Amino acid sequence: MSNTTTLSQDIEQRLRQTANAAQVMLSKIIEMPLNDLEDHVKNELESNQALERSAGDENFSYGNDANDAPGDYSVNDDFRIRDSHTTEEEYGDFLTIDQVPEDMRTRYNNDVSHGFNEHQYDGDKPAMEISDEGATSYDSLVQQIGELQINDDERVALTYIVGSLDERGYLTKSDETLIDELAFQEYIDLTPEELHRLIGMLQGFEPRGIGAHTLQECMMLQLSDPEDRAQHSKTLTHRLALKVVRDCFDYLSKSRWDKIQEELDVNDEAIHDIKALIRRLNPMPGKGLNESMAHTAPTITPDFYLFYEPKTGNTTISLEKGNVPQLKVSTSYLRIVEEHDSAVERAKAEGRQISFSRQQQADYEYAVHKVDAAKAFIENIRRRNATLMKVMEGIAKFQHDFFAEDDDESLLKPLKQQVIAEYAGVDISTVSRAVNAKYVRTDYGTYPLKHFFSSEFVSASGETVAQRQAVNAVRRIIEGEDSNAPFSDQAISDLLKQEGMNVARRTVAKYRERLGFPIAQHRKGH
Repeated sequence: MSNTTTLSQDIEQRLRQTANAAQVMLSKIIEMPLNDLEDHVKNELESNQALERSAGDENFSYGNDANDAPGDYSVNDDFRIRDSHTTEEEYGDFLTIDQVPEDMRTRYNNDVSHGFNEHQYDGDKPAMEISDEGATSYDSLVQQIGELQINDDERVALTYIVGSLDERGYLTKSDETLIDELAFQEYIDLTPEELHRLIGMLQGFEPRGIGAHTLQECMMLQLSDPEDRAQHSKTLTHRLALKVVRDCFDYLSKSRWDKIQEELDVNDEAIHDIKALIRRLNPMPGKGLNESMAHTAPTITPDFYLFYEPKTGNTTISLEKGNVPQLKVSTSYLRIVEEHDSAVERAKAEGRQISFSRQQQADYEYAVHKVDAAKAFIENIRRRNATLMKVMEGIAKFQHDFFAEDDDESLLKPLKQQVIAEYAGVDISTVSRAVNAKYVRTDYGTYPLKHFFSSEFVSASGETVAQRQAVNAVRRIIEGEDSNAPFSDQAISDLLKQEGMNVARRTVAKYRERLGFPIAQHRKGH
């Protein structure tokens, strides 16, 4: 019997996504609204003695060079990390975001927990629109999160889920999407069961119905309100209303009360009471809370100012720096590093060994760490400004007609973030962060940057039409209709086609619901 050893070599090709530590830090700073950036800079000044306010134009000062390539996330030669302390290899490329050193992750997770406002957790849509007249529901929901006995990860995850609500207060993202986003963006791994438990907590918040996935679930949550149950659970009307929503929702959505009455086998008085109870339910709890909190509306701080000069056709864009000071590296810390390096170089040139005491070496390494951190932070601020300016310039270019014609929304063109990413020379995820919770002020109003991005469809003439134009057209038609003969969704679709907008009936229904208009039968006589 013989033993043989066989050696084989396999070649396997893998596609890996690397995440540079500098990219992680920069992406967080790009995503910060101005108010959060101010707090972040203040905290950095307090925690790093090598970072100082600059009164003039010293080296490494905070700048706003729009010519700095926003897409290049590599650190400049001047900002190279020294081998004597934390090396670029140690903090360089990581196979995944999860492999970024724990101290960096903790630092930026703390920013998310304490520094970022509601817009940080924005998904495809803001949780609640901010307007001059009303506040968001976010503050109230976060306050309710603070009253729960949960750990820090659960608190961050639940806050993220709140930020994923759409303008109605519905949670439209799938479980898989939320789990993936929480793992990638917040470094929090949840099982489906844990996610459902957190969503269940959210659905117990005020206003009732918040966090529902569908209109039916929203109505059932309101009908199963614990406080209401204590008052109404013994009444036949409440039990039957819950049965209607749960078992006869198809008839309810079509306002077929005759079928519902037949299904329940009740008299006219009973069906009248059921109808009255169901009509008191709020189909858009997010919007309702927004209106009830009008007196607590936060102040929006514009990140950009845009002015259009009609005579010249030129557009001027300025980036608001707020209370973010110019920054520089401390001269005293630089001197410690430079004197140490000079001593080493002199000894090397003279062919002799040089030794430092343990305290001298510790002081040097500490200074190097602080100086490198200060330089990297200033570089990130500089690149943030360059990126934001390039993105805003791209928006101004592609939506030129809107700004040139007194902010006429009908002139907004279909625009995707990928187009701006190509213009700015950055990844689409960078554009998403750059426009998140950022605002631009014009002569005619203040707009979130996401206002200028829209999906599109092809009109009858073959031209692309912005979704927002179609939504505004639906609003205009409904508001101008005869209340005694309101238009059905199909009739509105036909009218839009006459205007060159080939919008299907189902799409009209979606836009109508988003605008808060009921079906034609319920609009009659109003």
